[in-house]
Amino acid sequence: MRVGIFVEVVKAQFHTGISRYVKKLVETLVSQDHCDVTYYLYYQRQPGEQKLDWLSANKQVKHRPLWTPVNLLSEHPSVWWKYYLPLVMKLDGIDVFHGPNHSVPVSGTIPTVLTIHDIAYFYMKVHGEGLDRMLKRTTLENMNCATKIVAVSQSTANDIIREGAAADKTTVIYQGYEPNPGEMKECTSIMQRPVSSLTPYLLFIGTVQPRKNVEYLVDEFASVSSEIPHTLVIAGAPGDSQQTVEKKIADYGLSDRILLTGFISDEERHTLYKQADIFLYPSLYEGFGLVILEAMSYGVPVITGNNSSLPEAAGDAGIKVDIATQGALGEAILSLINEPQRKQALIEKGLTHCHSFGWEESAKQMMALYRQLCRC
Repeated sequence: MRVGIFVEVVKAQFHTGISRYVKKLVETLVSQDHCDVTYYLYYQRQPGEQKLDWLSANKQVKHRPLWTPVNLLSEHPSVWWKYYLPLVMKLDGIDVFHGPNHSVPVSGTIPTVLTIHDIAYFYMKVHGEGLDRMLKRTTLENMNCATKIVAVSQSTANDIIREGAAADKTTVIYQGYEPNPGEMKECTSIMQRPVSSLTPYLLFIGTVQPRKNVEYLVDEFASVSSEIPHTLVIAGAPGDSQQTVEKKIADYGLSDRILLTGFISDEERHTLYKQADIFLYPSLYEGFGLVILEAMSYGVPVITGNNSSLPEAAGDAGIKVDIATQGALGEAILSLINEPQRKQALIEKGLTHCHSFGWEESAKQMMALYRQLCRC
């Protein structure tokens, strides 16, 4: 069986949500015992650009870097998805194709699997009015053309079916999470500040953008900051909310209590999780929320929202609050800090709960879907 997978996002210098998903899914598929499967990894290649060496030593992996004029995929996606890629796939004899990032070829006869992570841009401003409108249109087109649609949570499945996806071709396959690796090099400082100077601290990991609700997070921390000794660490790449958040921090006079780290390395991520007192994730909308499981795997109790897919990720191992209510998050923070027994119970529940979501099971379910489609 020949499985084609579009892995363009793996080329990113820094791996965040979707690129982590694609990387871990493919690595796990390749590691499993599917001796009859060859994986064709498709991605763009600019003139002079080096070919990916990722997984290239594995005999079941064939890299298919397609020479592409600069910006073809971003500026003329129809050329790529309707003509170029379908032609190459046909010549390669692909049995089933997986688009793990919201897009599949919209022409040709090869069965396709489309992964939808979330459709936040249907319900709120995410990338700007023009781009959000285009994403709505292309998402609907891709959902209509795909043979099967994989949603990463039941919440996301419900959303896409509400927006027009066929229920009978939609299935939920939870993605795995990246657990505490145990032994790993730790960072002694974050942004030139000793980690010891931050403790105890509350932690948020995510891009500083409106959807992540970081402004609300700052407001809630400010409301309880005089009652707790904690620092708030906001770790993630700057986004559209960065300036507003920075202004709020300055207006509250909390520049010495709230740290904006910018993008963090894997080592910094590991260190921050390992030494955090509580993990906070008041996002307005998530397709799943893997960082919740990551935090739990480090023994960090979680407070998150009761919206979108977050209750699925947290289960009964996290505190879920109404983030539309002013004071809800702050009250939950104080409650958890002041109730050590409850905190310990959540830690123990979290360590058990996170193991319900693993890449091995995710990859097995995905392979079963591939085989179903190509009848191999």
